[in-house]
Amino acid sequence: MTQPTQNPNQWHMKKEFNLAHIITTVTLLVSGILYLGDLDKRISTNSQELTHLKQMRNEDQKRIEKRLDSIDKKLDMLLSSN
Repeated sequence: MTQPTQNPNQWHMKKEFNLAHIITTVTLLVSGILYLGDLDKRISTNSQELTHLKQMRNEDQKRIEKRLDSIDKKLDMLLSSN
């Protein structure tokens, strides 16, 4: 009886589980979930900081406008006095 020769181009899968592979897969899944959870926290923190910066910018802009109005009034007074 002749044995079938194996073709090197063929591949096969073993039906066994290696404990190291299972532990590695579980570790990767847990670390991925933790990373995504932390990413959500960082996004919300950045969103709050962005809102705060927008408020500060608006306040600065109002303050600059008031200051420019004051300077404008002083210039008008100087020009009208001549």
